Amino acid sequence: VESTGIGAGGNISFETGNFSLADNATVSSATAGTGNAGKVKIHASDRISIDNSTISSAVESTGIGAGGNIRFDTSNFSLADNGTVSSATAGTGNAGKVKIHASDRVSINNSTVSSAVESTGIGAGGNIRFDTNYFSVANNGTVSSATAGRGDAGAVKIQASDRVSIDNSTISSAVNPTGVGTGGRISLQSPTVEVTNGARVSTSTEGQGTAGIIDVTAHRFLATNGGQLLSTTSSNSNAGNIELNVIDNITLTGAGTGLFANSTPGSTGDGGSIIIDPITMTIEDGAGIVVDSQGAGIGGEIRITSGSLNLDQGFITAEAFSDQGGDIYLNIADILLLRNQSLISATAGIGSGAGDGGNINIAAQFVIGVPNENSDIIANAFLGDGGRIEITTNAIFGLKFREEITPSSDITASSEFGTDGIFIFNRLSFDATQGLNELPGVLVDAASLIGKDACALVDGKIGGGSSLTVIGKGGLPPNPGDPLSHNNALVDWATRESSNPPPAVVVSQQPTDSTGTPIYPEMRQAQGWIINPDGTVILTAEPQRVTPYNPGLRHPGCS
Repeated sequence: VESTGIGAGGNISFETGNFSLADNATVSSATAGTGNAGKVKIHASDRISIDNSTISSAVESTGIGAGGNIRFDTSNFSLADNGTVSSATAGTGNAGKVKIHASDRVSINNSTVSSAVESTGIGAGGNIRFDTNYFSVANNGTVSSATAGRGDAGAVKIQASDRVSIDNSTISSAVNPTGVGTGGRISLQSPTVEVTNGARVSTSTEGQGTAGIIDVTAHRFLATNGGQLLSTTSSNSNAGNIELNVIDNITLTGAGTGLFANSTPGSTGDGGSIIIDPITMTIEDGAGIVVDSQGAGIGGEIRITSGSLNLDQGFITAEAFSDQGGDIYLNIADILLLRNQSLISATAGIGSGAGDGGNINIAAQFVIGVPNENSDIIANAFLGDGGRIEITTNAIFGLKFREEITPSSDITASSEFGTDGIFIFNRLSFDATQGLNELPGVLVDAASLIGKDACALVDGKIGGGSSLTVIGKGGLPPNPGDPLSHNNALVDWATRESSNPPPAVVVSQQPTDSTGTPIYPEMRQAQGWIINPDGTVILTAEPQRVTPYNPGLRHPGCS
């Protein structure tokens, strides 16, 4: 639409198997008059390749109307060799949206995808969205959203079902110095997100508006060799927050690597907050998490909820140059480990200025350091008061609370010229009743287990034809009301022959008559027997009184 034109621009559409644009070629849609710019849509079933060429949509400075949307649908999308896809507004109207859908792969190599509100523009920047399996931006590639005019910057959203890889490149959202509006949100969603080799995912504000939020949703997040997530303020507005919703593990490794939500020197805005919740987290080899305030604003907060947190020459800081230090909250289910000059700090007045030290609140099963490795937990101050350190744990190993920093591993909350801070140690306690179940007052209804009438007639039969069979050794156990049974004993077999004669037994002499002849009692055939208590059977000349046999068991009430 030309500057004198009134009306909507026409749409541009391509339908093909393979689409290729190369050698400084251009496809554009714009409005400089009164009316919306047309849309640009490219559908290629196999591949879209844009090499050293441009596809754009714009609202020119004289234009009044919305910029056209740009949409790509394909299997593989490639933007290379200074290729550009852009949407902008310099007039009055919103910039168009950019959407790239590639079922297999998106590759941006040394090229740019952008959405902008120019300094003369009045309107919102367009959103940028990628939907793919594998997203890669490398070799100084850029995905950017910015506002330099009066309007919010657009959001950037990347969804990849396999992986997001950002290598030596930048994904950014900015409020520029002349901008009046909030920065756009950057969202990365994928099972694996990697930020490597100096790559940056950043939101910033230098104008009148809060920097955008960075949020990552993943199973694994890795930043190495200078890779950063960064949100900054260089104005009176606040830096944005960084939120990592990571299910499994976060690894930050290498100098210059980390998560940063800072305010720069000369700014008056507050630093942003960083919120993290993985199962395991490792910060090593000079990497860190920082919400420092280098201006006049307050440092932000760091909140980490994790199964374990390992710092090996790593640092977590919420320091302030001349104002109050920020706050650090670490909720660790297992172990917090500090090695090799690691640091957790909420210090204020790092530029010899005023401001009280911040708060450090740690909850962990164990807090472990190595005494001679100079790993510290500090909330110090210079002119202001020292901060507050509260640790809730079963035990602290290798770190000691001291009034000042030493070459050993320390916990300090001191002040150079103000009042020293507070250190509180809470020992974890356990509820002794945890895991106990309340038992019912009556475990078993005994009455329900006893038969009412064992001999009642059922179907014309006593007890319904029921029976009792006793098996196993010993038979049915006796009832306390039954008569006592006989104590029958078994006698072992004996042999007549013996190699050792039995010992002599002294036998009393038989009585004799007047002639000296022994008198023997009359020999009679045994008529009965008795059993002694020890089980010995004695034959008797007279029969004993016979007692009829009593089996001791009777059918209850059935006689």
